[in-house]
Amino acid sequence: MAEAIRIIGIDPGLRRTGWGIVESLGNSLRFIASGTVKSDDKAALATRLCQLHDGLAEVLHAAMPHEAAVEQTFVNKDAVATLKL
Repeated sequence: MAEAIRIIGIDPGLRRTGWGIVESLGNSLRFIASGTVKSDDKAALATRLCQLHDGLAEVLHAAMPHEAAVEQTFVNKDAVATLKL
C-alpha cells in the first residue's frame, strides 16, 4: 500500500508567514493543519527574520513534512521590502 505524502505550503511575509499542511494519497488530499508565524513589526529586521525562522522550525519539527512548496514572491510598491524576503 502506498504511503501518504505530507506537504507543507508556505506563504512568506515579514509580518506574518502563513503555512498549511496537507497529506496526499493517490488522488486525494487531506487537510492536516494551518496557521501563521508572526514577527514583531517594531523589531530590527534580523530579529524579525529569526522570529520567523524559529516559528517555522517549530512547525516543521512537529509536522515532519516530506515536501515543501513556497509561494512565489511578487514585487509590490515597496521593492526593497520584497527583496528582503
